[in-house]
Amino acid sequence: MKYTVQATNYVFKNFIYIFPFAILPALFFSASTDEEAMICVLEKFFSGGINGWDFAHLFRAISVLNFASWKAIVFGIVGIIAIVLCVSLMMALMEKHMRIGKRTFNGVFSKLNDNLLSTSGYAVLLLVIYELWSLITAALLYLAAQIPILPIAYVFAVIVFLGMHFALLYSINIIYLWLPCMQITGFKAAEALYYSNHLISPVRGHILCGQTLILFIMDALVYLCVLFAPNPLVFTLFTCLLYALAIMIYCVRMQIAYFDLDNIERADINKYYQS
Repeated sequence: MKYTVQATNYVFKNFIYIFPFAILPALFFSASTDEEAMICVLEKFFSGGINGWDFAHLFRAISVLNFASWKAIVFGIVGIIAIVLCVSLMMALMEKHMRIGKRTFNGVFSKLNDNLLSTSGYAVLLLVIYELWSLITAALLYLAAQIPILPIAYVFAVIVFLGMHFALLYSINIIYLWLPCMQITGFKAAEALYYSNHLISPVRGHILCGQTLILFIMDALVYLCVLFAPNPLVFTLFTCLLYALAIMIYCVRMQIAYFDLDNIERADINKYYQS
């Protein structure tokens, strides 16, 4: 949990520097989110009608590339491109800040080429993991909904929902420090994966707890927005801000954890230069 707390503090202290890098991909991901599918799934859940769940609605409610329309696919793809570019720059800015204590943008764009390949690979891998997870989760929830005894169907649906979230977080946890390891050490992909797993192993459970907390808070807020403010404009703006915050915390916590676990002194805490 300590990395989540530290990351949250860092985000709010340096909000104006890193928010511009998070808002653009968040906007596209928000636009690709299928509010109608979420409303359909949630209304049936809370009205006691999960036996009427449709696989397409379940998948569209949780997938990034939900194939609800050509616009959703385009926004999702553009969001992925935007997050690769923006996270590459955000990681460069944070590394500079933590290494020498300066938050200036000088030199950050020149490091885009160094970070672009590693960030692209990391983002594509996360996308593949998440889309496979979305497909499997939707299928399991649909199967749970086919159980004719309603209380048992609800129990199985909740177990699937919680269990699949844990599976997703554990899968991401395996590669969590891979990106900063590749960018900071210059190791090749396989070497960086091995070394980052070695670093994270003593605190894997703590980081999983932090990831679980953020994910369930984010899920709850999105569902509350869908249920109580089902206006498309409000939904888009709210989810955009929420996605931006999630992107910032994910990337900042990743960088903070790597610096701490690899025993790299942080100059943004013990300042050598004035920012």
